[in-house]
Amino acid sequence: AVQPVAIAMGSQLCSAPEPRELHDAAALQAMKVQGVSNSEWTVLLKKHPGSSLGMDVDMFEGKSLIVYLVCEKGLAADWNTAQPEKSIQKGDRILSVNGKKGDAWLMAHACIDDEVLDLVMQRSENSSLKL
Repeated sequence: AVQPVAIAMGSQLCSAPEPRELHDAAALQAMKVQGVSNSEWTVLLKKHPGSSLGMDVDMFEGKSLIVYLVCEKGLAADWNTAQPEKSIQKGDRILSVNGKKGDAWLMAHACIDDEVLDLVMQRSENSSLKL
């Protein structure tokens, strides 16, 4: 069986130094099969020296990035404080990064390489997951 893989894109996300496998396959699968809503919004993150994105994502689905963890510190937490009505939450999908969509690896590399990130997000109907 293929194991779900979440990546913590190096020092760009939270504090994980290397991509890591997550063994909670049931929780990841629950994120993937949730009912999708039409709730989409844009998040704009600007990196600065020493910053981290502050979220871990699952790439197993292949077409989008699913937020697995939002850290207490980092650009995602800063965004959530400044824009609570457009907050990034566990279970949200990243549909595109700087216009790149449909390829999770391409989007993940854009998150690592690009200084400014224009993210199109989507929230599933049942996004409050117990992980």
